[in-house]
Amino acid sequence: MRAQRRKHTGRRLIALGAAGLLASLFMTWSHQFSPALLARFGSSALLRGVPHDPTAWQVYSVADVLLALLALGLVALAARAGGRSARIGATLAAVLALAFAFHALSKPPTNGATAVDASRSVPSYFPDSPGAGDGETVAIVALGFAVAGLGLSFTADRF
Repeated sequence: MRAQRRKHTGRRLIALGAAGLLASLFMTWSHQFSPALLARFGSSALLRGVPHDPTAWQVYSVADVLLALLALGLVALAARAGGRSARIGATLAAVLALAFAFHALSKPPTNGATAVDASRSVPSYFPDSPGAGDGETVAIVALGFAVAGLGLSFTADRF
């Protein structure tokens, strides 16, 4: 593949990754409550006002902003802004964001709300197991495209 074509394909992959990453922030990143917990306490005042399927914007306070800034930085790189050092920085940031998204996929974010089942003779916490949403998966795929595009752009450089 010619250098110019690799550079152009790399930019497209970076732009696709940036768009996917930004879109993922508006998708569900966590199913906060298990179906069993919702069946038992779903209509109670305990869970009123707590989003059951929050987006990244609802569940994170800093990470969501950093991911959005990364997406904007990737858009700038796809639009030919920045040189080799900017692409190296973006690659490092994308790899860190990829590790974060994999961590969020394996340990879904939650607001830490717990419910006590008082109907038992000895009240105890009701078991809950939050599940990952689609946002983490979309972020991982998008970051994969971005990293692949950044890697491809490095192969087009002349040393």
